[in-house]
Amino acid sequence: MFDFGVGYTEMFVIAVVAIIVIGPKDLPNVLRAFGKTVGKLRGMAREFQGHLDGAMKEAGLEDLKKEMQGLKNLTNTDPMAPASKSSAPAKAADNSFNTYFGDPAKPSSSPDAQ
Repeated sequence: MFDFGVGYTEMFVIAVVAIIVIGPKDLPNVLRAFGKTVGKLRGMAREFQGHLDGAMKEAGLEDLKKEMQGLKNLTNTDPMAPASKSSAPAKAADNSFNTYFGDPAKPSSSPDAQ
C-alpha cells in the first residue's frame, strides 16, 4: 500500500498510539497540520523537479536523459526470456564462421588428421 514499508497493522498501531498520546480532542488539528506539511513538501519537490528539467533542457541534456532511459529499459529486460531480435547478429556471425572455417562440431576429414 505505502512505499515506505508501513502496512495496515503498523498504521493501526500508530493510530492507536497517536490517539492515546495526543488525545482525541487535538488529533484532528495535528493531522491537519501534518497534511499541510506533507502538501508543502510535495510542492517543493515538484518545483525542484521542474527546475531540474528546465536546467536539463537549457544544457541540452534531454537527449542524454532519453538515452539513459533506453539503457535502463535494456537492463530491466528479463534474462530468462527467449532471445528474439538480439540473437540475429549472433546467428549471422556463426553462419559466416561456419562458411569460412567449417562446423567446429564435425570432425575434419583432412589428410593431416590421420
